[in-house]
Amino acid sequence: MKIAVITDIHYLDPSLLKNGADTGKALTDYMNRDPKMIPYGDPIFREVLEKLEAEHPDIVLVAGDITKDGEKVSHLTVSHLFRELESEHIKVFVVPGNHDINNPFANRYDGDKAYPTASVSADEFRQIYSDFGFSHALSKDPNSLSYVSEAAPGLWILGIDDCKYKENKPDSDVTAGKITPQTMQWIHDQMKIARQKNIMVLGLMHHNMIEHYAGQSVLDPDYVTDNWEANADTLRAWGMNIIFTGHYHANDIALRGNGATRLYDIETGALIHTPVCYRIVDLSVKKKELNVRTKYITSVSASIPGGLDFVNYSNNFFSARLDGIFSYRLTQPPFLFTPQLAVTSAPTFRNAFIAHTNGDEKISAEEQAKVDAFAQISPIGYQALTTLWTDLPPTDNTLNIKLTAP
Repeated sequence: MKIAVITDIHYLDPSLLKNGADTGKALTDYMNRDPKMIPYGDPIFREVLEKLEAEHPDIVLVAGDITKDGEKVSHLTVSHLFRELESEHIKVFVVPGNHDINNPFANRYDGDKAYPTASVSADEFRQIYSDFGFSHALSKDPNSLSYVSEAAPGLWILGIDDCKYKENKPDSDVTAGKITPQTMQWIHDQMKIARQKNIMVLGLMHHNMIEHYAGQSVLDPDYVTDNWEANADTLRAWGMNIIFTGHYHANDIALRGNGATRLYDIETGALIHTPVCYRIVDLSVKKKELNVRTKYITSVSASIPGGLDFVNYSNNFFSARLDGIFSYRLTQPPFLFTPQLAVTSAPTFRNAFIAHTNGDEKISAEEQAKVDAFAQISPIGYQALTTLWTDLPPTDNTLNIKLTAP
């Protein structure tokens, strides 16, 4: 069985951009704060769909943040495009991300102004994506949008909704995630049935279930689901080996446990900034073996500024905006750099972060010297850089996994 994994599409329907490609002040300010190539979201997504139709997986898993900020029209367009995949006999399964539901920042953009547009409720999300996991679910959690659905005989997809959209307010949204005790009990019941029937279960969730670098839950606490250690250990004890995640926009695989109780968190990079990638997973239920490959989008059907190719444009876009973000972020706790030190340090932190998002990090001697200098300048900065550059096992972009359950 062949499985494709995509996540963090952050799709904004072109109708919400003036002339379909607005790069006015309102959207530019947004992208400077949050480095996503929003005007290229539509051609990127359509290029991915074209690749998937050619690759023709049996299943496509979508790990949330389907839309930029939950715009209803964006959801409707994406669901329509997913139906085109299903018309090719490719099953699609989705879970929501923190951007997708009850989002107060659902906007359309027109030059210097951003204007509110309709978002969706949880019920509307379930209805729009009813064909992609919900309508044929074997069981639905009454407390969330979590569900379990049969992907094939002997294989279930357990979609876990851990987003906190119920806590969003008119002027703020919640980035962090949490699996409630009630949902954990529901998951336990489904895993018990799966064990009894000798069914393999693949998890699908937006937030990371496991830290992808040491201290991630401290440095970026909104990106690893709350109570992750206990929940990860519980899931692997119940027989889950694999969970596919997104949210942090990094192409990284993390492992917790050993022997017969191992849980792999296979996080996939975003489709909205470099490295612009998706996963192809070859699964043998009979052999209990799973092979992970990474595929990259290197061109799109759109005009790129400055005559650059898509890959160089994407790299330059991400790097420039990360420098601005780190110039501010490093002045805040726990770093508390002076503004001048933050600006001069930003490129070193940008390089470390990009290395993590690309996966299989390997630091050069020149970059290591820059990192080592922070041991005296800022111990917390040195720790952050070191942990970002330290690629925890296993490998990230290509991996063969021997499954232990069921």
